[in-house]
Amino acid sequence: MLFGSSELQESLSTNLQSLLKLGQQRSARTSGTAKPPMIADHIGSEKLASYQADPAGFIEAFDRKPWPFQEEVLRAVLKRGENGKFAHRFVVISMPRQNGKSTLSAWLGLYRLFCDPEQQEIITVANDADQAKIILNDARRIIRNNDALYRCLDDFGLTRTEIRLQDARRWIIKSATHVSSRGLRPSTVLYDELGWAKNSDLFTALAASQAAQANPLFVVTSTVGPVKGGMLWDLFEAAEREDSSEILLIHYTENLSPLITEGYLSEQRRRLPAPVFAREHQNLWGEGSDAFATEDDWLKATELGDSRVWEHPGPCSAFVDLGWVHDETAIAVAYRDGQGIAHVAALEMFQGSQTDPVHMTAVEAKIADLAYRLNIHRIEIEAPQGLQMAQQLTLTGLNAEIINPTAQSQMERWGMLYTELKAGTVHLPNDDRLRQQLLTLTIKQTPTGWKVVDVPSIHNDRALAIAGVVHLLGPGTQGDMSSLATLRTPSRWAPASGARELGAPEGWGAGRIERGRFGGKRW
Repeated sequence: MLFGSSELQESLSTNLQSLLKLGQQRSARTSGTAKPPMIADHIGSEKLASYQADPAGFIEAFDRKPWPFQEEVLRAVLKRGENGKFAHRFVVISMPRQNGKSTLSAWLGLYRLFCDPEQQEIITVANDADQAKIILNDARRIIRNNDALYRCLDDFGLTRTEIRLQDARRWIIKSATHVSSRGLRPSTVLYDELGWAKNSDLFTALAASQAAQANPLFVVTSTVGPVKGGMLWDLFEAAEREDSSEILLIHYTENLSPLITEGYLSEQRRRLPAPVFAREHQNLWGEGSDAFATEDDWLKATELGDSRVWEHPGPCSAFVDLGWVHDETAIAVAYRDGQGIAHVAALEMFQGSQTDPVHMTAVEAKIADLAYRLNIHRIEIEAPQGLQMAQQLTLTGLNAEIINPTAQSQMERWGMLYTELKAGTVHLPNDDRLRQQLLTLTIKQTPTGWKVVDVPSIHNDRALAIAGVVHLLGPGTQGDMSSLATLRTPSRWAPASGARELGAPEGWGAGRIERGRFGGKRW
């Protein structure tokens, strides 16, 4: 039988011997009969001493040469006083997205783990598991690519959630939604995207757990949050006090990464609502309003608009949002005048039910009628189910195409409409349902971006059709994101007054490093 084969018995014997040998090695380490190798045994005592004095040199030796601003950040975070302790217990590193905050976290963790003899336990906390994996994977990549670092690991020292060395030092990486501070005594805490934390409970607990450490370090890496509030905003405020000493605030408001191009920023400025661009790519605090449109926006947009059709519209575009039973089918027709103003010339609705769904032939007939009267030269239909409709309209000589809805396309349409509303370059029909939809939409900020959310009981079909046709027209002379950003930044998203600016070398961009004291009452 198979279980009695000599090959299987030999294989089992070999595996058993390997396991026994591994167990003997681990037992020897814990019993004191064999001293585990130290990090200096693998890296070299002289090299390790030089790395301890030069964090940027350590990173360059095992990964790549840091960019100039990264070198400055590393020196500032790891600076020590005459007593040998860190100059600042709390450090906040805040910069625009895509500037390497996760990489900095990985570097700081690796430096503390391998180069600091005081270090015993590091914990990195991110708001979700995916973000935590990004930091962990970056650190694991560096270790795997360097034999000297890899030899410092314990037998099972490189797992999905932990890095452990032979001398018992460890680095734990967890999600904020699934971690408790119970039992943790971290010498170093690396908290990623604190500006998006749901509350300050975990921050407070982790900071308190460091109380028994002789030389603790708490580093926060985060883009600014959506509102001036929460733990991150408290740290910003505390750092700006004149008598502050325990907090170092490193706040960059320009993109310092050489990988970020002007073309990329221009595209992001075009796609994103102004406050979203200001927060994500300029790292500027907003005022916290999450309303997509205000009553003032609506009044401005309907000042020249009503439910009638303009007598002499220019070449028009049409956007069709198909609904069947519960959702309305919305047809929006618009054109842009010589001043770049987008005029919605028609808004037609069809409402179906369970017993009487919307008849597509009726929608096709309405589109054909509007096309004849309003000189429609282009039609977009957002729904794969509208393929037959597009084919029928094409047979009549109209330029109709089907588009599949995606998160990116939705973001672009909402972004264009938002910009036009704020800039006063869109005129809408005075439709009560449209007003209700626009004024109840909210901008939901997430760590990975933004999206527009409607109230579950109020569908956004009319607003979506308007956003679609405005986007189809393309930006007008005043309808790009940059104009709105320029208009609103000075009053709403400028840096806090009294901030001391860091004099960065030419070509680095703007930023500031500030000192502050963490107020005990905030704990």
